[in-house]
Amino acid sequence: MHDVIPNLTAEDRKRSLGWLAVWWIETFTLLGRGGGKGKSIRHSPEYFRFIVDCYALDRNGRRRFGHVFLSRPKGCNKSGFAAEIALFEAFGPCRFAGWAKGGETYTFLGCTYVYERGEPMGRPVQSPLVVCLATAEEQTGEVYDTVYYNCTEGPLSLLAGRGMDAGKTRILLPMGGEIRYSTAAARSKDGGLQTWCCFDETHQYNNKRLRDLYTIMTQNLSKRGIDADPWFLETTTMYSPGENSVAETTYKTAHDLMEGRLKGWEDLLFDHRYATIGRQDMADDDKLDRAIYEAYGSAMRSPDDHDWIFLPDGRMVPVGPDGRSADGWSLRDPGVEPGPSVNGWCDIKRTRQKILDPAYDPNDATRYYFNNLASARDSWLTEDMIQNHVAYRDIVDRALASRDVHVLDEAWTQVVGEDEEITLGFDGSTSDDSTALVGCRVRDGLLFLVKIDQKPDGPQAAHWRVDRDSFDGKVRWMFNHYNVVGMFADTDEWEPYIAQWELDYESRLKVSPRNNNSHIRFPMNGYRRDVMGMLKTMYAAFNEDMRIPSDDDVDRTNIMLFADPRLIDHFRNARRRDRPEGYLVFKETQNSPHKIDACMAALLAYAARAKVLGQRDEDETEWFIPSRVY
Repeated sequence: MHDVIPNLTAEDRKRSLGWLAVWWIETFTLLGRGGGKGKSIRHSPEYFRFIVDCYALDRNGRRRFGHVFLSRPKGCNKSGFAAEIALFEAFGPCRFAGWAKGGETYTFLGCTYVYERGEPMGRPVQSPLVVCLATAEEQTGEVYDTVYYNCTEGPLSLLAGRGMDAGKTRILLPMGGEIRYSTAAARSKDGGLQTWCCFDETHQYNNKRLRDLYTIMTQNLSKRGIDADPWFLETTTMYSPGENSVAETTYKTAHDLMEGRLKGWEDLLFDHRYATIGRQDMADDDKLDRAIYEAYGSAMRSPDDHDWIFLPDGRMVPVGPDGRSADGWSLRDPGVEPGPSVNGWCDIKRTRQKILDPAYDPNDATRYYFNNLASARDSWLTEDMIQNHVAYRDIVDRALASRDVHVLDEAWTQVVGEDEEITLGFDGSTSDDSTALVGCRVRDGLLFLVKIDQKPDGPQAAHWRVDRDSFDGKVRWMFNHYNVVGMFADTDEWEPYIAQWELDYESRLKVSPRNNNSHIRFPMNGYRRDVMGMLKTMYAAFNEDMRIPSDDDVDRTNIMLFADPRLIDHFRNARRRDRPEGYLVFKETQNSPHKIDACMAALLAYAARAKVLGQRDEDETEWFIPSRVY
């Protein structure tokens, strides 16, 4: 799988300095590490496109993105790629210098690039300050080591005769400026005038010193003016949940952008390649190889002498010399992604052996080799349990591709019929956390997110309040348009609305939380034993294989999650806390930004479904009343 946020159009990519950047890097830089050290660089289509996206411009020639994020599995040469960009930022024509009329040229070290009509032309940054961050005090870091190698051994070493001074801790540039590495505490770096920074392996930026360093360095970028147009690159492998690393924060920001929660702020380019595979499927050779190829893409060596691609329907097929498959598919077609390549450098045999090593933690395999989320140690549900119960991914993928949050909000309506019995669960807040309304299809336990409102991060949160009238309207819309047979709602802060819902709709509701006169009220703090029991019931359902019953069947123990990423995240964020009489689930900490309100609303909807099915069993029971026989 490959998530790119935002997904740029062909027109966007035409307006990019990335084409020039690829030419410059492949002409003047060399691989600086591993068995390929000293060889020329030739980019795969995947990395080629990423560089073009990195240097996308707006119509005025300004950079589109000030924060660029690249996430790939272990061994994909993320550090080497960052070094390429660092060298281009230090020496190359990396900023806008006008639109070409066609035929203009750029020459460097005896090599010439000819601009096409309408293409953006480039110029170097004046007095660039390029900084490569490393996490360990005693190391310069892999990014700077590759930069140093190129400045002392590659074509760029010719600049030593023109005033370049390459040292182990800094490189002074011929026309002024500097490349340096940094590992010092953040407070000693305040006041810098960086034009570009690289933060390598930000899943390791999980302590105060490194988070502060990241904050100060990114603040410094804002001190350089329009002429420098500064930006920074973040590279990583998947983070460990709950460590509050810089990578974890960036993932959250990307999802907020995708979900439309960050209006008017679109400074991030997010590129994440990964694969989803359950632990039990790792023992299946075909499924394991497929997941490895999917996660690594063209960084993985192909199984034969062909390049391969992934088609929109998920098939992996080879391509010929013309770059097309037997059916005519190519990387130019929407939804097609690079597969393993003849130029790949990662070895699937060694990768497979490490994943299957009995001494190796499967959670680490998921993080490092599939570049996907592993479960936190105190998670209520494991990532496998969640992913094995996700349904209708294709529908959600199409909704996400539209880049319209309203399309995502309504995607569930494609699979839930107006006449089908459903139950609702509601968990509400007013000025903190999230408010969520979740539905559950009675016949198969499908949980779907009807509406959610989440507190934004940053300054936008200061005066944020839930639009309670909009939720009231959505509840009423559900009752008016769907066959709602049960609804449970936590009463905290929403009592007036819940009371009115009961008055208006109690005649349609077939069940109540405790078979009393209250049909909707479900105070979760007061009904702790009920909550504990339902958590165990849901856990047991997640621990079984997901089943998709026919329209006429009812599967009482089944549970399914509509593939809305907002709903999945809230289940993923739930942490188990044991109590003497059982266990409950909470956020990881009281003030955590990782919310679980949609999970709690889903629990209420599932509890209402269980009551409906239980009531149906009672109604269908045939009672035998014995009579005296004389």
